[in-house]
Amino acid sequence: MAHPIHLPLPHPSSLVAVPHPVYRQPHLIHTYSHNPDRSIVHDDSAMAWFDPAPIGSDLNYGFERLVERGDDDEHLDGLVESLEVMGRNGEEGERKGGIITWRGMLTRLLTSPYETRDGWEMTAFALDGSVYLELYDPPEARAAKKKGEAQWARQAYMGYSYESWSTAKSYSHDESVPDHWGGDVNTNVQWANVVRSAIGDIPVCIAGEVDCVNGAPSENNPGLEETVELKTNKVIANEWQEKTFVKKLLKHWAQSWLLGTPRLMIGFRDDAGILRSQQLFDTYMLPRIAATHSTTPAWHPSPCFHALHSIASLLTTHILPTDRLLTHPDLRGNKERVDREGLPPAVVWRLRFDPRRGFELFQTGQVGLVDGRWGGVLKENYVRWRMGV
Repeated sequence: MAHPIHLPLPHPSSLVAVPHPVYRQPHLIHTYSHNPDRSIVHDDSAMAWFDPAPIGSDLNYGFERLVERGDDDEHLDGLVESLEVMGRNGEEGERKGGIITWRGMLTRLLTSPYETRDGWEMTAFALDGSVYLELYDPPEARAAKKKGEAQWARQAYMGYSYESWSTAKSYSHDESVPDHWGGDVNTNVQWANVVRSAIGDIPVCIAGEVDCVNGAPSENNPGLEETVELKTNKVIANEWQEKTFVKKLLKHWAQSWLLGTPRLMIGFRDDAGILRSQQLFDTYMLPRIAATHSTTPAWHPSPCFHALHSIASLLTTHILPTDRLLTHPDLRGNKERVDREGLPPAVVWRLRFDPRRGFELFQTGQVGLVDGRWGGVLKENYVRWRMGV
């Protein structure tokens, strides 16, 4: 392993009053849907319409009919496939010089100043002027995570159930199911938005699942300004639970802000899983709730934006120069050579986060095709398209 490049994480309080780089208003560039069998179609067929859940809804309903997605590692497939579809259609995708990743990865970076418990690692490499970033999640880590999640299966289901109680695909009603139930839960089905933004002067292109949109089911996609995020929380009964809730708002804010989702509906359930109340929040107001909750706010957006910009700068500064199309410019369009010699290996990097030490970035080596994926991440056909071969 090469010597790591360290990036310490300043204490959040030291950055609260320091002007921070701006995260630009996200711009929607593409949408796609996952079907019940997890296949991808580049349309809005999985888009759901917001229809507030009735108070008293049982969030346990349908648990025995839950269909869960498999354990296959999809890497960045939906996002990069979208960029290829756009490129082949002559549409503008990402802006060069930045980062291409899932919304969830940027959420981890954005909230890192306030993460005190869990570390993680991400894999990164450069291709065609952008840094591709994904969670380093080997099979043994996924197995351990799945085992740990099993004991919380019922609680996790309540979140999915709340989404079904809160959404509709059409106004038609099946009398065999309760009023407002949007359909049995199949976690294969997702609707994703792909957006362009930037943190300061560093472009980002991210994709993430969107729960629903405001409007009538017969209408077309109304755009980012009508998207709604759905969350659940236990009924707040004491001061400790209120403090915990305010801390959780950090992740809710980060997820919604990064993707340009302006509103967040939170359903409050009791221990039995019955919906007792719900409240609609404006995303931009969540930091104000944290700021006014106590004399020492649980979190503030300024350190988050500083962290995101610093990490994005670290990644682009060190990884972009190792782009194979930069170090070997004669590769672009040279199909005969690539067919003869094969794709050159990707220069793979690892970004490691430790809440006590901050970040470190280091090269792990050069990785060619592994099970048909370049660098172990991108499908060969996508890389060939990027290289023009």
